[in-house]
Amino acid sequence: MANSEYEYVKREFEFGSRLPPSNWIVVRIDGCHFHRFSKIHTFEKPNDENALRLMNACATSMLEKFPDIVFAYGVSDEYSFVFREETEFYQRRESKILSLCVSYFTSMYVMKWKDFFPNKDLKEPPYFDARVVCYPNLKTIRDYLAWRQVDCHINNQYNTCFWLLVKSGKTEKEAQQALKGTFSKDKNELLSQQFQINYDDEPAMFRKGSCVYRDKVETKVKTDHCGNPIKRTRLVITVANVDIIGPEFWENHQHILREEKCRYEYIKKFDINHRLPPCNWTVVCINASQFEQFSLIHSFEKPNDGTALRLMNASASLMMESFPDIVFGYGFDNEYSFVFQEKTELYQRRESLILSSCTSRFTSFYMMKWKEFFPNKDLVEPPHFEAELLCYPKQKIVCDYLSSRQAECHTRNQYNTCFWMLVNSGRSENEAHELLKATLSKDKNELLFQQFHLNYNNEPAIFRKGSCTYRQKLEESAGVEGSENSTTVRWDAMVAHVDMGPEFWRKHPYILSM
Repeated sequence: MANSEYEYVKREFEFGSRLPPSNWIVVRIDGCHFHRFSKIHTFEKPNDENALRLMNACATSMLEKFPDIVFAYGVSDEYSFVFREETEFYQRRESKILSLCVSYFTSMYVMKWKDFFPNKDLKEPPYFDARVVCYPNLKTIRDYLAWRQVDCHINNQYNTCFWLLVKSGKTEKEAQQALKGTFSKDKNELLSQQFQINYDDEPAMFRKGSCVYRDKVETKVKTDHCGNPIKRTRLVITVANVDIIGPEFWENHQHILREEKCRYEYIKKFDINHRLPPCNWTVVCINASQFEQFSLIHSFEKPNDGTALRLMNASASLMMESFPDIVFGYGFDNEYSFVFQEKTELYQRRESLILSSCTSRFTSFYMMKWKEFFPNKDLVEPPHFEAELLCYPKQKIVCDYLSSRQAECHTRNQYNTCFWMLVNSGRSENEAHELLKATLSKDKNELLFQQFHLNYNNEPAIFRKGSCTYRQKLEESAGVEGSENSTTVRWDAMVAHVDMGPEFWRKHPYILSM
């Protein structure tokens, strides 16, 4: 962060909430509004095999990307990821783990969509929310996974009956009434007697859900001098549709989790939802993860790629359309901060749901808009974002936070402009770093002017000042018979590249008062 008078907003208000040690960490990701999403994309009912396989492929990618995930279990539009007990992933910082996981999962979902639905276009961006739950021992982890599989059985058995009744001619309301108060054996009888279906013969993926884990597999690596195969045991990521409630699976896979007696009735008490304090301004700051590598792979221009910045701004504008409670956004480089109105009740102010849904939706917008801004560049690897959620008690502190980000934008961009001008002129990157070491802002301005005849203040404002996204009030007059012109008011999201000093807020007092 820039060494400025505004630095206290980070030092005094940003707290990296860390998960307790010696606890197993579970990140449970769940599709947002997937009833609507599945209807729009005409998923088969009660189960769409391609949609489930897409979820499994995303989960497999998660295990490939994050080695600390030891097991995953998924059903429908939900997936749970179990991190090893002693993980130090992101120093166990809850917001980082939560946002990065849901962002990467979302990114993979969009990226792999065409692999499973080659003849269907994405009509709207998918997005997910997530929560982090900690479990103190292996017993509760086993019980948690058993709980999810029991839930899978209950929901799938009900949905199988429900949709068969609907397809046979009943209305949805009649199907609900027919199933009201029925037990598992009643549903099995209904399927057998009315539809000649043995529920146990239904595909295991529907009935049991999907487990993703690293299995021990013996593979031939070479042959000895006598021609005998030499084998080694390796861990290979596997997707299986098996029973994980009973002990058999865990006995045969003791390298994943040790056997414990299952009991899953009480596990919900661990699922604590942290709520943000009332009457505090909420800020979600989203950052691209490993963006240096991402920008290098996709050949972004240095020090600034205007197209990449406009893609970030377009994603931010869509965020404001999706979340009416966002009153302001500020972004530069690979970062965007979103300010929610002071009294927002989005997700009942539940921290994990706000953080994850914002990160997931931003990721989805970024990917869906990619081709619009880079028509000649394919996404080689999925972008993914991490995020932090900040709370500020006063409007002045929110303004100071935004000023601190703009100060950082100036400092970082001025340095990068000098650095890349030096490199492009023939200096090595080490030489450029050494030349700029300990220089002040005026020194960099002089270097740019004297060596490259460049006035830094004439550089595009989007690079120097970053981008402000907010709603602009538009007034339209419309004639009405028998009366004077009436005025209708419309608000449109706009992007501006301006100083966020006191004058800006005096001219736009309505922004933080909405």
